[in-house]
Amino acid sequence: MNLINSNLNPMPMSQICTNKKMRILNLIFCLLVLHCGGLETNSFQFCDNFNEPLDCTEPKTEKDVIYLDKQLFKKENPTYEDFGNFLYFTARETPGFRLVLPKPYNGMGKESFRSGYVAYLKYGNSSERMEGNLFQNNVVVSFHYLGALLKEEFRHKGIDKSPFQLEDLGVIFLEYKVMVPGMEPITKQRTVELRWK
Repeated sequence: MNLINSNLNPMPMSQICTNKKMRILNLIFCLLVLHCGGLETNSFQFCDNFNEPLDCTEPKTEKDVIYLDKQLFKKENPTYEDFGNFLYFTARETPGFRLVLPKPYNGMGKESFRSGYVAYLKYGNSSERMEGNLFQNNVVVSFHYLGALLKEEFRHKGIDKSPFQLEDLGVIFLEYKVMVPGMEPITKQRTVELRWK
């Protein structure tokens, strides 16, 4: 007895052709979706440090805790401005990201691409253009000094000369805004909590 063919009616030839056409159309649709959208989902990576080929050496997430060495913060009766200087000059915290482009310089000339590229980092009411930008064909990395951004926001709030306690700082909400020639603007959020070791 043949179990495969038992109780089955043969499928008409016209239906077989229709099923094949649908499978081919589904396959084409899947390939288009994967090709056009697949790179975009993994192209942006939070990263605070890079090597020379622009690989990420310090990957980060959307929510991070960063431990700082309190013994290196030697200021007596520190202010918020002192802490910003510590982050900038000593701890050297540099929030950044790595972006893989769909094609080298998005099909533009290198100089044209570089002149149109800009990235900002925002905290509270302070937004600054990211200081470090490095380019290699289809990879862009940008970073900014957290101490510089925090000092600017402390000035905006009028607390830069106030006594500083790390516990009073709370969670830092950062917003990255990136304008890449040939692409829609990219906006990402990340939270950072600073703690003493």
